[in-house]
Amino acid sequence: MTASAARRRSDSWTLFTLGGAPVVIAPTSLLLGLLIAGSWYPVVSSALAGYGVATVFGAVAATVLGVGVSVLLHELAHGAVGTVLGRRPVRYELYLWGGRTTFGPSARWRPWKDALTSLAGPATNLALWAVGHGLLDRADSPPTYVAAWALTWVNLALAVFNALPGLPLDGGHALAALVEQLTGRRVLGQRVAAVGGLAVVVGIVWRWILAPLLAGTRPDSFSLILAVMVAWPIAMTSWRVLGLGRGARAAARLDLRTLTRPVAVVPADTSLATAREQLDAGAGLVLVTDGARILGTLDGAALAELERSGLPDAAAVAVSQVCTVLPAAAVTTQATGQPAADALARARTVSRWLVLVENGYVSGAVPTGAR
Repeated sequence: MTASAARRRSDSWTLFTLGGAPVVIAPTSLLLGLLIAGSWYPVVSSALAGYGVATVFGAVAATVLGVGVSVLLHELAHGAVGTVLGRRPVRYELYLWGGRTTFGPSARWRPWKDALTSLAGPATNLALWAVGHGLLDRADSPPTYVAAWALTWVNLALAVFNALPGLPLDGGHALAALVEQLTGRRVLGQRVAAVGGLAVVVGIVWRWILAPLLAGTRPDSFSLILAVMVAWPIAMTSWRVLGLGRGARAAARLDLRTLTRPVAVVPADTSLATAREQLDAGAGLVLVTDGARILGTLDGAALAELERSGLPDAAAVAVSQVCTVLPAAAVTTQATGQPAADALARARTVSRWLVLVENGYVSGAVPTGAR
């Protein structure tokens, strides 16, 4: 599948690619950026009384852009630590209030590595806060000081909030990993962190909605919108992990091994005619390899498209010349439960197939439903 197709299906925009992993931004980030800019503008205008509109706007824009860069560095820190510990990132997703780093499979991954990888993001924001706090006195103009001051405290807020022990926050992932490391029970770790997530939601609702109402004031529109945008995904994730919805219960019963189709593994110089024979014999997917390296895949739909394009004699064409690159997000070692459901959902955005690897070997491929 082409990169552009992946972008269209995930409803996001790819900014650039780093180490083979696309860095994408959700369009909703622009909306939240405008909301933040709109709420920040009156404050900056008051602090910079006497300065022109262009200067005030520049300080606001620098602040919003700086928040985006802070979030990017946060996610890249996850990827860097994961890479060092043996698990490479395959996708970075950015939102103005946070992001998500998706990693490929690893045969020797341990829960404590998950904890370190998760906490790398908040640690980066904390470091940015410390650096910014130390440089505030060196700001050479009021507009620079205002923007730097805002970014400094935003990074502290990002560090503290993301370190809270509730899913899907970094602190929640770290808590789940530590519980699993100590008990050997992955589900228990996830449930403990999910309860923490619901506690975070209660805190958000109290701080931004209930407390103002009890004090006799109405929550301002920005605080209300921000509270909903932040609390909603936390509540939904925790609700799902705790199995409180029908979809979560269905995911808990999922076993990808019951859905797999046979996979034929062939070397790069195999002819297209031979690959066709493998598909005709019942293979759902042909996996093209060069030694231990996976070059790509070929399935019935791709073969039909190639034949419609009028290729020359199939016996003279090697599968390595026509196979489709297999994205890392289309490979999983998780066969059951919610992790398997999540892997299937991620694969659906980039591939028609999810390849299941068990004990270091390809055990089959699951159709994702993507076209």
